[in-house]
Amino acid sequence: MSKPSIRETDESTLTAWLKSHNQPAFRAKQIRDWFFSKMAVSFDDMANVPKALREELAQDFTPCSLTPSTVLRADDGTVKWASELSDGAKVETVLIRAPERSTVCISTQVGCPVRCAFCESGRLGLVRNLKSVEIIDQVIIASHELGHRIDNVVVMGTGEPMFNLDNLIPALNYLCDMENGLGISARNITVSTSGIPNGIRRLADQHRPWNLALSLHAPNDKIRSQLIPEKNRHRIAEILAACTEYREATGRMITFEYVLIDGMNASEGNARDLARLAHLARAKVNLIPLNNGSTTWKAPSKEQCQQFLDILTASGLQATIRLRKGDKIKAACGQLVAKKSPEKPDTPPNEAKPPRRDKK
Repeated sequence: MSKPSIRETDESTLTAWLKSHNQPAFRAKQIRDWFFSKMAVSFDDMANVPKALREELAQDFTPCSLTPSTVLRADDGTVKWASELSDGAKVETVLIRAPERSTVCISTQVGCPVRCAFCESGRLGLVRNLKSVEIIDQVIIASHELGHRIDNVVVMGTGEPMFNLDNLIPALNYLCDMENGLGISARNITVSTSGIPNGIRRLADQHRPWNLALSLHAPNDKIRSQLIPEKNRHRIAEILAACTEYREATGRMITFEYVLIDGMNASEGNARDLARLAHLARAKVNLIPLNNGSTTWKAPSKEQCQQFLDILTASGLQATIRLRKGDKIKAACGQLVAKKSPEKPDTPPNEAKPPRRDKK
């Protein structure tokens, strides 16, 4: 039986544990301060806690729900962790450094049920959802690496976040909690989805100004059907209707994420069609030239990518091309691959619950 994480242990339980070990109650505040405010990843980090107590804590609790088994570092400062979970499954997390801010890209599932055709992350299918503490601890290890709290969080790693909202929403609330959490601004957190309308609406019902990014990748349903398998694919019109509700509930502009694939979705006509959709949704666009993966598809040339961008911006849209970082250590978009324990079979995702609409 695995030991509980200290970060998922509430204060009353920790106080009771301290009492049973003949420790003063004030130690609970010290311990929680280390693991909730100072982002400790080891009991040995707690400099003002006696060594004997640290050893006792280690017998009954784990200091972090993730154990990094592989750490890769790129020349551009990008860091990728492959971390082992308590059941032997692994999940990947990426720290992306930039002069103006540092960003951590976190996962919400081991594997992914959506299985986008160009993405390595879904090749295994879904293994399981991550628990809230496993989502939080990815932000903790990135912050620990930096030596200070991370500036920006993007939920763009392995998995479809809308299929794990029961664990993601409490994790995001903790990350934003100024008193008992990390105090990250909600406006510095972005949740990316392949387009699950019920999940988008449920997230909108939280009325938190988290950013929403839609992995659109096609300007029409015909092209999109070649990129996203039918089981978890929804009509673009249905997705955009949910995105409109999200914008109205949160006041946040939606971002279209659009992977550019040569010969598939990168023509001038595709650009004009995408511009019409983005204007309709009042969205901005983030273009992502395809990163090398396991498919035979390739990114368009730099000239083609720039031409596509020029068509969007000429129409009056806010649009950018994402700077490629971490591709040499397989840490770029679509390259994260989480390995599952051999004992764990694929299991179906928990369907996003329909939103509750409370009448006022």
